[in-house]
Amino acid sequence: MRLLALLGTLSLGGADAPPPFAFADFRILPLRVHRLQSPTEPSLRTTLSPADIERILSKVNRVWAQAGLHFTLESLVTEAALMPELAAVNRDARQLDWLLKCFPAKSRRADCLHVYYIKQFAVNGVFLRQQSMVVKDTARLRAVEGGLDEPLPRVTSHELGHALGLPHRQAVTNLMASGTTGWSLEAKEIETARATAAQWPWAQPASTLMKEADALFGAGKRAEADALYRQLRHLPLDCPEVRRARDRSGNGTAPTPP
Repeated sequence: MRLLALLGTLSLGGADAPPPFAFADFRILPLRVHRLQSPTEPSLRTTLSPADIERILSKVNRVWAQAGLHFTLESLVTEAALMPELAAVNRDARQLDWLLKCFPAKSRRADCLHVYYIKQFAVNGVFLRQQSMVVKDTARLRAVEGGLDEPLPRVTSHELGHALGLPHRQAVTNLMASGTTGWSLEAKEIETARATAAQWPWAQPASTLMKEADALFGAGKRAEADALYRQLRHLPLDCPEVRRARDRSGNGTAPTPP
């Protein structure tokens, strides 16, 4: 494992320092993103576009690169919220399990994480059971020195931290502080997050996916190989594996920095 003194040097507003993990150390976590819609309840109607989701996920992955974890978009689902009347009753409630009742069960699956975007509820974001978290479009944060330059990627990254077993922290520059733009993680938090991800059989090492992709590519199964290469091509690394994934998938180009 290639460890670097990253914290305090990686800037998400400008040029990035290399992540502290090599390709073989990265683990890939599939993430299904849900865009909630409701014709009758504005608070459940996200206005985020697919391009917004792409930008948010790009910044989320730059935050989580410090832990050698990479979230890949399993799918983007636009769906109608259920029981919209619950939002009117619970708009200011701090108990938030009611949100799960608004999410269609048919679009949830056990082999990935789920992020739901809606317009408004009582807090910026929340991690709920069933590997699900909710983030509101209108999230606001208190800026701290060196903090992330946009609320939604930071709130999303924070809730993913809870999914990975991390509690809240008081240090305002830490990712797990409440309500700030801080994004750093301590070594123990990185260890905990990686250990949690390792318990999920669907969160595979990048090297495993690359081996499978190369085998499919060599067997002429280009479509199946492409699906795996696409999960690896946006890793924030300049290495032969990532270059190969980019060359063999899509248009072969690196992602545009947000």
